[in-house]
Amino acid sequence: MYLKRFIELFIAYAISFLLAILAIGYPFNFAHLALISSGVIVGYLVLVIPLTLLTIKKMTTRKKASGVNQHESKFANVLNSLPAFMYLATKNKDGIISNSIITYAQSSKQENVFYVVTPATTERAKNIQQNHQVAIASLFEQKTGLRFSSNQATAKAITESEKIEKLASEIPQIKQLDENLKDKAVIIITLNSAIIESFRDRPEIIKF
Repeated sequence: MYLKRFIELFIAYAISFLLAILAIGYPFNFAHLALISSGVIVGYLVLVIPLTLLTIKKMTTRKKASGVNQHESKFANVLNSLPAFMYLATKNKDGIISNSIITYAQSSKQENVFYVVTPATTERAKNIQQNHQVAIASLFEQKTGLRFSSNQATAKAITESEKIEKLASEIPQIKQLDENLKDKAVIIITLNSAIIESFRDRPEIIKF
C-alpha cells in the first residue's frame, strides 16, 4: 500500500468514526477533542496494522513464487527485478488473438518454464487447448524500462483434476498462486527464447 492509500484510508476512517459518534449522540465539543482524536488514531492503527501485515505477506508469497529460481543468469536477474505479472497472448483455431494479464510462478528447475492458474472456463485456457503457440510480455520497470518478452513460446493447459493435484503436489509454486484448484486449469508456458530490453540498453536475445 502506498502512502496516498494510507492517507485516504485514514480520512475515510476518521469520517466514519465521527459519524458514528454523532449517530449515538456522544457530546461532541472541544473538551472531548483530544479523546476523540486518540480514539481515531488508535482505531486506525488497529485497522491498518493487520491489513499491512497481510499485504506484506501476500507480496512476499508472490515474490517467492516468481523468484524461486535464483540462478545468477541475466534472465533470472531481470525476473527478480520485475513484478510477477505478464501479458499472455493466445490464439484460437480461427486465428483470433486474445490478450490478458496473468500472475505467474517460475519453475525452480527451469528458468524458461512458468506456471499459471486460471479458471478452466477462461478464453486463454480454451485457446491453449486448441493452439499451443503463445506470446508473452512482462510489465516494465518504471525508471529503466527493463522488461522481457517472447513470441517464441508454447503452452499447454491441464484441466483434469487428478493431473492438477498430482502436479501441485510436485510443484509447490502452483498452490502459492491459488490454494483452491477446483475447476481450475494449470497452464505451463515454455519459452524457447526471450528478448530483454530497456530504455538504456540494446535488446538482447536469450535462448534456452
